[in-house]
Amino acid sequence: MTEQASFSCRYYLTLDESKEGFALATFGKKKFTRYLTPLLSVGIIIWGIYLGWQGIGQVYIILGVAFLLLQLLMRFVILPKLFARQYQRYNYGQIEQGIDLYQDHAVLIAADRQQRFAYKDVQRLIVGKVSYVIELKDKTVIILSKSAIEATGQQALFESALRQH
Repeated sequence: MTEQASFSCRYYLTLDESKEGFALATFGKKKFTRYLTPLLSVGIIIWGIYLGWQGIGQVYIILGVAFLLLQLLMRFVILPKLFARQYQRYNYGQIEQGIDLYQDHAVLIAADRQQRFAYKDVQRLIVGKVSYVIELKDKTVIILSKSAIEATGQQALFESALRQH
C-alpha cells in the first residue's frame, strides 16, 4: 500500500528566488544580524575618532574603513556576481525541483533524485518575499519557490507541516 502525499509541488527556481534564499540562509532572517558586522566596523571607526587622528586612533579609523569597504564589496558586488555565475553555470533554473509532504516526512525531488527528511529534523522555516528556506538540523538548507507553493493554494498546509515540529 502506497502512502498518498498531502501536499505536492513542482517548480523551477529562478535567480531571484535563489538569491533571496541564499541571503536568508547566510545572513539571517533579521535585519539586525545582517548588519551586525558593518555596525562593528562603524564602531571601530568611532573608537578611532575618540582616540584621536594623531595617535593610535588613526590605525583604528583606517582599519574600520577597510573592514567596512570589504564587507560592502563582498555583500553587494562579489557574492551576487559569484552566485549568478554559479546559477547560470549549473543551470539551476532548468532543473525541475519539487517537494512532497506526507504525514510524518517530506520528500525533496531534484534532477530525478529524491531525498527524504522527517519533520522533526526541520530546525526552522524562513519565509522570504519570493522564497522559502528550510534549514534542517544537520545544517542542510533547502530553497523553495514561494510563488509555486502559493499557486497550489495550500500554503497554510505547507507552512504548518514544517513549523509543527
